[in-house]
Amino acid sequence: MSDRKEAPSLLQLGYDPNHTEHWDEIEFDEKINHLGLIDQRLKNFRKPDIQVRIGDTIFECHALLLRCYSEMFDELDNERVVQLPEEKVSLQAFQIIYDWMLSSKADIQREHFVEVFVAAEYLRIKHLTDQCWISMDSTEALMEDRAFLLYIEAARHQQAILKNMLLKRICAFFLPLVATSEFTQMPLDDLSMLLKSSYIGVFSETDVFYAACVWLREDWDNRQDSVSDVMHLVRFALIRPSLLAQLNSFDADERIHDILRNETTKYLVAQALNYAFSSNSFSELPEHHRRTKRLEMQKPVDRTWLKDPYCSEEDGELGALPFTEDDYGYEAFLERLAYLNRVRDYWKRWEKVEISAETLLASSWSHSGSPSYEPDEMSK
Repeated sequence: MSDRKEAPSLLQLGYDPNHTEHWDEIEFDEKINHLGLIDQRLKNFRKPDIQVRIGDTIFECHALLLRCYSEMFDELDNERVVQLPEEKVSLQAFQIIYDWMLSSKADIQREHFVEVFVAAEYLRIKHLTDQCWISMDSTEALMEDRAFLLYIEAARHQQAILKNMLLKRICAFFLPLVATSEFTQMPLDDLSMLLKSSYIGVFSETDVFYAACVWLREDWDNRQDSVSDVMHLVRFALIRPSLLAQLNSFDADERIHDILRNETTKYLVAQALNYAFSSNSFSELPEHHRRTKRLEMQKPVDRTWLKDPYCSEEDGELGALPFTEDDYGYEAFLERLAYLNRVRDYWKRWEKVEISAETLLASSWSHSGSPSYEPDEMSK
C-alpha cells in the first residue's frame, strides 16, 4: 500500500508531449527524394523481382518499371517469370527498350529500329510506339536510300504498313535502286507498290518499263506468269510514240521479246499508241474525249520527272535531260544502271522538273528535240 496519494501524470501536470520548445528551430538535412532512391535501385538493378526470358537469355528486371510503361506487363498477375516470343521481342530490342525506360531521354537510336518498333507494339508500350512513328514521320531523316534501307528491315519483320510508307518515299533513288540485287529480289506486292508510285523519279516512263523488264528477267521461269500484273504498272501512254511503235513491232532487244509477246503487253502498247494518236489528232476536241472513252483510255498520270542540270544532250552522258530526242534501248538502260553502280552518289545531283504529261506527249509528236522548260510549259 502506497504511503501517499495517487501521483499525478505528466499530462495532468500540464506537460504536452506534442510540444517541445525550440523544436521548430532544428535544422534537418534535406530529405532524399524517394523518386531518386527508386531511380537508383532501378539503374543499379538492386533486388530485381521479375525474370524476363527470351530464348535462352534471362533478363533480371524490376516489375514496377515494366508495368509503368508496358500495358502487357501491367495486366500480368504478379508473375515472377515471363517468357517472351523471340520473333516478336528480340534480345537486342528488349535491351534497347529497357534502357529507354531507364533513361530520361525520349529519343530512339537508329540501330535495330524496326525490331524496337515491333517489340514496342507487342509489349503495348504506347509512348514508345508513338516515338517510333514520330521518327518515321521525319521526311528529312527517312527519304530515298535511307527509306529503302529501313524498308529492308520492315520487310524482314513483315511490317506491311511501314513497308508501303517507306517505298513511297523513294524518288531520285529509284534508278540506283533498280541497279541493285535488292530490287530484283523484291516480292511482286512490294514491286507493285513501288512502281505504282507517282513519286518515283525517272527521266522518262521508258525507265519504268525497262525496270519492270529487269525484275521479270531476273527470275523469268518463276515470274513469266506475272508479266500481265507487272505491265499494268507501266504508264505506256507516257512513252514516246516512236518507241511504242518499236515495241509494237518487236523492233527491240531480243531479251525482252517474251515480255512484248505477252497479250497484255501488246494490248497496253496498242492502247498507248491509240491514245497518243488521238491526243495529237484531236487534242481537246469532243472527238478526242469520245474516242478515249470508247477505247477505255484514261489520261496518263505524271511521274516525277528528273533532269541532270550538269549534263547536256551533246555530252552523251548518263541522264542528260528527260525525254531526249533519241529513244534508247534496253542495253543502254542496263549501261546506265552499271554506271550508277560505279558512281554511287551520282543520283544526288538530279533535280525534279515540273512538266505535265500533255507537254511530254506534245514534245514527242513534234520530235524537234527536247522540250524547252519555259515557265508556261512548266506549269501544270
